[in-house]
Amino acid sequence: MPGSVQSVERAAAILRLLRVGHGRALGDLSDALGLHKSTVHGLLRTLVEVGFVEQDTVTGVYLLTPETFEERPKPMDINEMRSRATNWVDGLAARTRLATRLVVLPDAPAARIVTGLIAHHVFSASNAPQRVEIGDVVDLESAAEGKVLLALSPIGGQVLDGLQKRGGAAGDDKFRDEITRARRHGFAICTRSDSSGVAVPVRSHGGVVVAALGVRGTIEQVLTPARRARQDILRTLDEAARGTSHALMARRW
Repeated sequence: MPGSVQSVERAAAILRLLRVGHGRALGDLSDALGLHKSTVHGLLRTLVEVGFVEQDTVTGVYLLTPETFEERPKPMDINEMRSRATNWVDGLAARTRLATRLVVLPDAPAARIVTGLIAHHVFSASNAPQRVEIGDVVDLESAAEGKVLLALSPIGGQVLDGLQKRGGAAGDDKFRDEITRARRHGFAICTRSDSSGVAVPVRSHGGVVVAALGVRGTIEQVLTPARRARQDILRTLDEAARGTSHALMARRW
């Protein structure tokens, strides 16, 4: 097939074989595909890592995981996510001296989602009164983290369509343009009268966006005089997001 990627074709062939079987051994798959066992084993190892395939610990056969048939992959437990992300989120707050949040979409059908959920929150260095926001909900239309999730999450488009039907900011062309920019540039900004926030995506296996990591502070702390995201803040955010992504991908959950 012109222009095709051989490893992807082979992985797809394995998935098709597993779909019609009730568990296939490595040798069986190797024979069926006409490939060396080491080649098939390497592909299976990757498919297991990304959660499409699992290996029976008793028989050693490979099977498709239930997740493979779901429209939305099973999200990580929020407590597990927080424990893995803590070092990076805390470090981001320490380096920027800004309030820091890790936000996810709730485990619910896309059409019902109207808010995000704060998985982790760290205070800023400000002396102003602050409270722990872990477990609080976030307005997806007015928060930088929410815009990132609407733009880049696998179900973000569906959630956005649902918000549009309810009216509000999501129905405005200006808001749609913001989502398009977030999708194109990989970050989002939200500005209020006296504060601003910027957020970037956190990814899991295969590059799928599973959360948004953001910082909030005064407009001067977050934006340039031209009201664009400060490059030093963006660099620090990107580094923390990459670290958080690696922490979430440490092993299957």
